[in-house]
Amino acid sequence: MNSRLQEIRERQKLRRQLLAQQLGAENADSIGAVLNSKDEQKEIEETRETCRASFDASVGSAKRKCQAEGDDAEEDIEEQKDEVEQQQPDENAPYEEVYKDSSTFLKGTQSLNPHNDYCQHFVDTGHRPQNFIRDVGLADRFEEYPKLRELIRLKDELIAATNTPPMYLQADLETFDLRELKCKFDVILLEPPLEEYYRESGIIANEKFWTWDDIMKLEIEEVSALRSFVFLWCGSGEGLDLGRMCLRKWGFRRCEDICWIKTNKNNPGKTKTLDPKAVFQRTKEHCLMGIKGTVRRSTDGDFIHANVDIDLIITEEPEIGNIEKPVEIFHIIEHFCLGRRRLHLFGRDSTIRPGKDTSVNFFTTHWSWVC
Repeated sequence: MNSRLQEIRERQKLRRQLLAQQLGAENADSIGAVLNSKDEQKEIEETRETCRASFDASVGSAKRKCQAEGDDAEEDIEEQKDEVEQQQPDENAPYEEVYKDSSTFLKGTQSLNPHNDYCQHFVDTGHRPQNFIRDVGLADRFEEYPKLRELIRLKDELIAATNTPPMYLQADLETFDLRELKCKFDVILLEPPLEEYYRESGIIANEKFWTWDDIMKLEIEEVSALRSFVFLWCGSGEGLDLGRMCLRKWGFRRCEDICWIKTNKNNPGKTKTLDPKAVFQRTKEHCLMGIKGTVRRSTDGDFIHANVDIDLIITEEPEIGNIEKPVEIFHIIEHFCLGRRRLHLFGRDSTIRPGKDTSVNFFTTHWSWVC
C-alpha cells in the first residue's frame, strides 16, 4: 500500500511540474500565482470600469441630443439605450476567461477548470478517451477483488480440464447445410465478414463479404438447443438493427450488447480508413447476445454462471487490414455458459480453441471451416 501511495504522489508531482512548464511558472508551487493572479484580477476590474465609463458617456450624449432635437427623437434614444444596456457587463456575473488551450485541463492540477476533459485532450494529442480506463487486461482486471480473481482462476482450470480437443470442418457456408452437423449446440458464435469491416480496414474491394440477407438465411434455429445462446458480431452501423432482426428470425431474444472499445495507446492520432457511409470515425464494435428458451440464474446454475465478466472489451485497435475479433469474447462465453457444445461460424485458423465444434467460413485463398 505504501509503495502504491508513493507512486501516486510521484505521478502527481510530475504532472504539476509539466503543468508549471506549460504555464510558464517558476516551479510547481507557483502554479496558483499564474492562474487567476492578482494582476489578472486587476486587469479584469479595469476592463469593467472602462465598460461602465463608456456606458455613462453614451447615455449622457443621448440625453443631450434629445434636448436639442425635441421629443420626436425619444424613441430612437430609448433604442440606443437598450443597445448599450445589452453591451454592459453584469457586475455580479463571473468574469468569463478567454480559452487559449487545454493546458489547464490536465488532471491533477489545482486550478478552477475541469480536470478530466478527455475530449479536448483527444483533439490536442490524438489519445482517445478510452485510453485512460485502467485495469482493462485479463491479467490485472481483478487485482483489487481477490475473491473474484480466485473464481476466475478456478473457472479457467475447470474449463481447461473439461474441454475436448477442437474439431473443425472445411466447407462453404453459402451451400453447406448446417443440419448435416447433426448436433444441437448450447452456444453459437457468428463472426460474419461484413462489408463494413472491409470498408474500415482498407482491404481491397474484391474481397468476399456477406450481406445481412445472406446471414439471415443461415438456419441457426436448426442447430440451436432448446435453451441456448447466440453471439453475433454486427459491427457498429446498420448491423445493430439488422442483427436484431436475425436474432428474431432464428428464435432468439436479445438480452445483452457486448461492446468492443478500441484504444490507440501505441499509435495516438492514427486515422484509420474512414467509412464513406459514416459521419464520425467509429472506435467500437458490437456483439449482440441472444437467448433462446427459459434460463434463470436462480435455478439454472448448472448451465449459466452470471455476473462473472462485464459487457465491455477494451483492447488496442488492430492493425489496418486485420479484421479479427478480440480473444476475450471466448473467455466471456466460456465463463458465462457452462454448456460444452459450442459452435463457431466464420472462424479462422487463429480461432481454433479446445471444446468447440466450429464451422467457419473464412475467405482468403481457400474455404476453411475452423472451430
